[in-house]
Amino acid sequence: MAGGAGAVGNAAIQLARWAGATVLTTVSSPEKAKLAAAAGAHHVIDYRAEDAAAAVRALVPGGVDLVVEVATAGNAALDVAVLAPGGAVAFYATNSGDEVVLPVLELMVRNLTWSGVLIYTIPAEAKADAVAAIVAAVAEGALRGGEEAGLPWHHYPLARTADAHDAVEGAVVGKVLIDVG
Repeated sequence: MAGGAGAVGNAAIQLARWAGATVLTTVSSPEKAKLAAAAGAHHVIDYRAEDAAAAVRALVPGGVDLVVEVATAGNAALDVAVLAPGGAVAFYATNSGDEVVLPVLELMVRNLTWSGVLIYTIPAEAKADAVAAIVAAVAEGALRGGEEAGLPWHHYPLARTADAHDAVEGAVVGKVLIDVG
């Protein structure tokens, strides 16, 4: 899981834990490492402080089965390096650009898969299955929010909507909320 301190990364960590997965994530700072650990990641790797591929391979010598990716173009080489044969990358953003270069022969030989995920275009049945799973996770208390769950909430009154937008554009860590009441 890349980007374990972001809002989607936080949810992915919690849902993966709920599903029984061992979760490894990468982050870019010690502050973000604390947030990813609070979300429930078993192992947190600061890619600016250590060789992320070597750290993942030390933890999982056979490679990981799935990477949830926020920076597909920037992390493609890392993803290839850490995936197990038959592994997959599910990407949901273009944070590092729109163009990805992949080693086609290696992907083919190792049966690696890259799949884009966009909620608006997935089949209705798949979306219904995902919603049902998330509802079950919420009912079981598996999804938490707030700083203690690794997802700080930044509240803004409606009159400061522009400031809230600036916080999002500035990549504030956590969830930006507009209080309308």
